[in-house]
Amino acid sequence: MTIPGNFYGVALNDRAERDLLAPQFDSAPYGAPPSAPVVYMKPRASIARCGTMLRAGESVKASPTLALLFSRDAVRCGPANAMACVGAIALALDVTLPQANYYRPAIGQAIRDGFLVLGDWMPASPVTEIATDIDGQPGHSWQLDRLVREPGQLIADLSAFMTLRAGDALLIGLPGDAPSVRAGQSITVRSAGLPPLHAAFEEARS
Repeated sequence: MTIPGNFYGVALNDRAERDLLAPQFDSAPYGAPPSAPVVYMKPRASIARCGTMLRAGESVKASPTLALLFSRDAVRCGPANAMACVGAIALALDVTLPQANYYRPAIGQAIRDGFLVLGDWMPASPVTEIATDIDGQPGHSWQLDRLVREPGQLIADLSAFMTLRAGDALLIGLPGDAPSVRAGQSITVRSAGLPPLHAAFEEARS
């Protein structure tokens, strides 16, 4: 399915990651942890269906998450009715190069072609856990109760200052302990009730 709108994501929506980074947020230049969702965008060129190409020797962070596809506009909606604006969900893998901190936007590290791998869309339903296998072996698992803002609250908070339009998609958050992978490895992301997402990481030809 082609995404007709914009593809958004939010950083620092994992409670475990925020706890780990708390000393950084208390220091300059931040002074305090973020009080609103930290939003970023993935361009359409970054969306792939089955994998991505890496330069020789590269290691990337592959963050398994959930994507929400909006079927109607979300504008200043409350947490209780926010998910009524979502028409479909899919597993997703947000790929980035390693970054040392969040002070400067990781533009070049996060928006390369193929750096957002999407699974198949399905009708919206609750998701509690996302598991990831690397080369056929368990590699990562995270419970979505780690989210600082669960999906309904996240949509409500975002829609307070921006419109999420029908056709837009949103990644609900990334696990701070996401695994690293390199060229030659493969990933399968699984969650109950959703089609698994398969991604292969291949070395780009020079």
